[in-house]
Amino acid sequence: MSGTFTERLKELTADINRGWQADLARRCGVTRAAITNWLSGRNRGIESTHLFTIADYFRVNARWLATGAGPKWAEMPMHLTKKVHPTVGEVLVKLEEMAARPKKVSDAERIELYVWLAGERLNFQEAPEPEPANSADSAD
Repeated sequence: MSGTFTERLKELTADINRGWQADLARRCGVTRAAITNWLSGRNRGIESTHLFTIADYFRVNARWLATGAGPKWAEMPMHLTKKVHPTVGEVLVKLEEMAARPKKVSDAERIELYVWLAGERLNFQEAPEPEPANSADSAD
């Protein structure tokens, strides 16, 4: 079963104990009703921040969860298992910072946010550091 996000989510939750909805809702920063909507297919889409949190929660590949493509189970090298994705709290702080800005988020910033959510640390807007002036050249 890998047709829709809703079907894949139902597949993941078919055999687990009660309480997971409240736990997942807390981790995603949403209500239990939002989880119910994801399971019923009432939502036409899901925010990427929630997608990554759900994938981490069930230890599945986020691409598989979103599209059904690729391997289902996430395989991470041992050195990356301590902290791959930012915590929900870190994500919320970042989103609040971006929402408080007066200008629209650029495409480069949006890509940077997605990469950050995936656990990478890239800064597209950092300017290259200027090379120090050579004191011997300035003496001429």
